[in-house]
Amino acid sequence: MESRYNIIIIGSGLGGLLCGVTLSRKGYKVLVLEKNHQIGGSLQSFKSDGCNFNTGMHYIGSLDEGQTLNQIFKYFNLFDGIKYQRLDESCFDIFNIDGKEFKFPIGFEKFRNQMYSYFPDNTSDIDNYIAEIHETISTQDIYRLKEQVDIDTGNNKFLRLNAWEYIKSITNNPKLQQVLSALNFVYAGIKDKSPFYIHALINNHFISSSYRIIGSTSQIALNLRDQIVNNGGIVLTDNKVENLIIEDNKIIAVETSDKNHYYADEVISNIHPASTMNLISDGLIKKSFRNRMIRKENTISAFAVHIKLKENSFRYFNSNYNFYKRNDVWYASYYDSELWPEHYFMHMSVPPENSQYTSCIGLLTHMKFEEVEQWKHLPAENRGKEYNDFKNQKAMKLIDLASIRFPEIKENLLSYKVSTPLTYHDYLGSPDGSMYGTLRDFNKPIGSYISPRTKIDNLFFTGQNLNLHGILGVSISSILTCGEFIGINNLIKEINNTH
Repeated sequence: MESRYNIIIIGSGLGGLLCGVTLSRKGYKVLVLEKNHQIGGSLQSFKSDGCNFNTGMHYIGSLDEGQTLNQIFKYFNLFDGIKYQRLDESCFDIFNIDGKEFKFPIGFEKFRNQMYSYFPDNTSDIDNYIAEIHETISTQDIYRLKEQVDIDTGNNKFLRLNAWEYIKSITNNPKLQQVLSALNFVYAGIKDKSPFYIHALINNHFISSSYRIIGSTSQIALNLRDQIVNNGGIVLTDNKVENLIIEDNKIIAVETSDKNHYYADEVISNIHPASTMNLISDGLIKKSFRNRMIRKENTISAFAVHIKLKENSFRYFNSNYNFYKRNDVWYASYYDSELWPEHYFMHMSVPPENSQYTSCIGLLTHMKFEEVEQWKHLPAENRGKEYNDFKNQKAMKLIDLASIRFPEIKENLLSYKVSTPLTYHDYLGSPDGSMYGTLRDFNKPIGSYISPRTKIDNLFFTGQNLNLHGILGVSISSILTCGEFIGINNLIKEINNTH
């Protein structure tokens, strides 16, 4: 294998793979280096007791014809051999808030009418909220795949608008405030920090249309890997980058844990910016830049239970289910380890066409990294009895909470697997296991923004930490990063012209 490449990509998460496909199509000689045995980052999945469990990307939005992600998926051939199931038109998400259920339908007019039915005395408030969502989206050119993109990190009023304060300002109805905020778990929203534009992008993404991937999310990673390889690129697993060799403010090579050196003209890091800084020796990058990347505040981490149930015991419904014990959906803002859990997000695998039942479901909620940090230096596959006891105790608490509404879960439980913040730390490379990357703070719109360019001339960032997480945010980050090489408007034009 040759040791010189045009572009080396560190990390095979979605952003890195999308960059690999885009640039290898353009004739760049690409090498992707992944530290884990499996590629994909949050796209990784695993099999257990006949179930395909996905570690992330539990559902995706904006996939209807003409919508943003649909166009991006066409460009990257992600409809080839991969099937998607549209979620229930009347309720892609069900929110149980303090004992009362609220359904979010697909499509803004249906959403409007559904909210009217719940809150008939607040129709003008609902109208104002939807209008503000649309106005905010209209300012986000890159998310609408508009050419002549202007990356405005400070002057756009929506970057400086707090989501929770704005929602409170449009309605005095405390329950409506919570219902309109209900999707904030998807971005780990914080009341006094999360900007409204993040809230708007997330809500627009899922309300526009919502889908599940049929089968494992790793299909997306494998599809993209195959495209890179077919374009002459190379994707290597079990190759952890440990050092960036820098001369005259340029990376000349990356060094892996087995002391191999791979030389490159340009390097794209798809790992967390703080983890990237740890690959650079002291004195080789501006100290102020290093400190800003390392000190970036991250969103809270997660705890997940992947459950196998007895066959024909849990009737499949084509929605996600979200439970909030309190009349407050901003769970990350009041998270308390002593009262844990007070929330869960439940998703399930699409069953075979001839079955009305699923036997593979997942429960996901927040958890702070500090609660598992004591075990982080132990081997990932053998962290000892104390850690296993902790996982099992927490798993049963979460299962107990979900079984209040769905008693068939506990009654028909066959087995389960657990992911903790340490799992996300190990497999996603996030310093404190954050699933959603760095925290966006409306108080610091410039400080929250991370550019694809760094203070090293030929080092670039991509991935969920740039501006928005999730499949839409990461896809956009890859467009921004690749735009540094081939021109952002050229790339957007190509995507829009894909049929």
